[in-house]
Amino acid sequence: MDVQAGPDSSPHSTALLVAEFNYLAQSAFQANEDRARVSQFFFVTFGTLIAALLTSQIQNIDLSLLYLAFAVIFSLLGAFGALTLYHLARLRQAWREAVFAMNQIKDEAVRQSPELAAYFRWNTSSIPPAFKARSVGFLLAVMVALLGGLAIGAAVAFYSLSQDATSLNWTASTGGGLLGTGLLLAIFYYLPLRE
Repeated sequence: MDVQAGPDSSPHSTALLVAEFNYLAQSAFQANEDRARVSQFFFVTFGTLIAALLTSQIQNIDLSLLYLAFAVIFSLLGAFGALTLYHLARLRQAWREAVFAMNQIKDEAVRQSPELAAYFRWNTSSIPPAFKARSVGFLLAVMVALLGGLAIGAAVAFYSLSQDATSLNWTASTGGGLLGTGLLLAIFYYLPLRE
């Protein structure tokens, strides 16, 4: 890649620009990879805990204490979902910052050689917004929020069972799950990405 830094450019400054661009490209790639890993870690943790709960053989225990313990465990899973969503938002911001910096370098190259403009899909003014509803990152966030909301709904259900072991309050648990999903997505993903 032959980038000229201006009339007084040196091979050293050109090499520095190329190295910076490569570093930024690697940073953007790593942020995307980390988004996939973070969400997969949450899904595996959630699934493992559910499997452990379903296969546990608990005998001779007070059911209200068991239900209360499950309420605490599912509340912690909901909190872990919130942290995962915030992590996804921060990784989206890191990706965007790397892309922004790469585009500053490209913009300067286009300023010096306008014919290069046809080769670039994005420039500094056309970078996707931090929050983009149809992006892969948002879809990962929705999946995490749905599982986090499910955990919150389960926590509400088990808490209600711990208070009255004869009935399950479906309205409260369903409402808690739906409200939890929406709040998790809004507070821990959307709000950090607002511009």
